[in-house]
Amino acid sequence: MPSSNALACICNVINPCRNEVSNTFVIVQWLFTGFAALAQVVRPLLLLFGIRAEVALNQEDYNKTWIYMPNGDGKAEVAYLVEPPPENRINLPQLIQFELYASDAVHSSSFWIDDNDFQRVRHKRDTWQELAEKFDAKLDTKILVHGWKSSTMSNSIQSIRGAYIERGQVNVFAINWQDQADNIYYLTPARYTVQVGRAVAKLIDLLVEEKDADPQRIHLIGHSLGAHIMGYAGSYTKYRVGRITGLDPARPAFENCIGPENHLDETDANFVDVIHSCAGYLGFKKPIGMVDFYPNGGGPPQPGCNELSQIFTGCSHGRSYEYYAESINSAKGFYGMPCGTLEELRGKNCTGGKILMGDPVPQESRGIYLVKTAKKPSFALGMDDILPKDTDY
Repeated sequence: MPSSNALACICNVINPCRNEVSNTFVIVQWLFTGFAALAQVVRPLLLLFGIRAEVALNQEDYNKTWIYMPNGDGKAEVAYLVEPPPENRINLPQLIQFELYASDAVHSSSFWIDDNDFQRVRHKRDTWQELAEKFDAKLDTKILVHGWKSSTMSNSIQSIRGAYIERGQVNVFAINWQDQADNIYYLTPARYTVQVGRAVAKLIDLLVEEKDADPQRIHLIGHSLGAHIMGYAGSYTKYRVGRITGLDPARPAFENCIGPENHLDETDANFVDVIHSCAGYLGFKKPIGMVDFYPNGGGPPQPGCNELSQIFTGCSHGRSYEYYAESINSAKGFYGMPCGTLEELRGKNCTGGKILMGDPVPQESRGIYLVKTAKKPSFALGMDDILPKDTDY
């Protein structure tokens, strides 16, 4: 899996490989054309929305040179889909922090992500030993990683971490690559997914070789860019992990641009499941796992997935981790109905036996599934066929 291939389309994202625009999206873009124009001339408004003026925010260039993305707090920010200017091309820190959540404290250690620095992986031996001593090889292990402009304090990590800690009897790691992810020029953190994935692979190798962890009991969970990080981790580790879960894997610079070896796909673990909550917009449209769930069709007309509503209310790109976190301890559960094709899914013409989405998904499952949810927590509807008024249908 050479990293040069992974960057091929990222480097040319200004001329994206895919430029499909639905009628719904055209209407949405038309609605916020006024906002985009105003953003170019009214600096206080730019500052309010965290927008910088390096790239003109022309409406016709949306999804080509810029796009709205939610940060770690779920608030929309402008992400530039072009190469950063020379003055912004800085050398980012080469350390990735690993955190292990225990009942008494959070224990952390740092790994170098440069392959040539493998001997410095444990530059602070005491911190690795402290972390390793808290690891219990008899338990299942969950490793979580965040996406763009996020950290281990973001909801994508804390909501899932909290649910697993509540359930108990599990090792929970989180990977903090905040220093690399916090960049308004999206291509920079997108490139780092390969290197961060290698660092996660090193952690897996150490857990297996030094702590006798069973790789089949290791489960990697990543949101957005983090989903691709876990795909790389699954490929680079010397030991095949049991499961990878992708939570709305990032679309820009990845989908339909590079081969499956350069993004999360079904070959990266023994079982790969994916939740597509903003499909075709910020998240992958096509299925890439062994089983792919599309809550409420995966995108519009689901509230929060279109770009205009991101500005004011947040984005359903983050619903993927909310659904997953709720699924861990849900008494009702999220049930998906099998669909033969994406066309059937979009038309909601799906029938057959239902399966659970999220943490309890049956690992022998295959195919694509439509999942109905409520519009607000609790999102799970259980097996009920009579839907309440606050569903997304």
